[in-house]
Amino acid sequence: MTLKERLKQPSLLMKIGLVFLILANLSHRFLRPGGSFGEGFADGVFGTLMGLAIGCLLVSVRLRVQQKISGER
Repeated sequence: MTLKERLKQPSLLMKIGLVFLILANLSHRFLRPGGSFGEGFADGVFGTLMGLAIGCLLVSVRLRVQQKISGER
């Protein structure tokens, strides 16, 4: 099974999205501005991880809905 085929499984995408969400929240908690990290860097990492999480979760929901619609017909 290739990666492209596995990414069509809504449950896998949901898990990936939730991992990104956890990582985003942890980065928001532990990457404090100051010291070695600037405020822009911390915000950038947080925003990128949140964007990836939201994107994966939305695609997962869309795939799940499409599978239910095609399964009912």
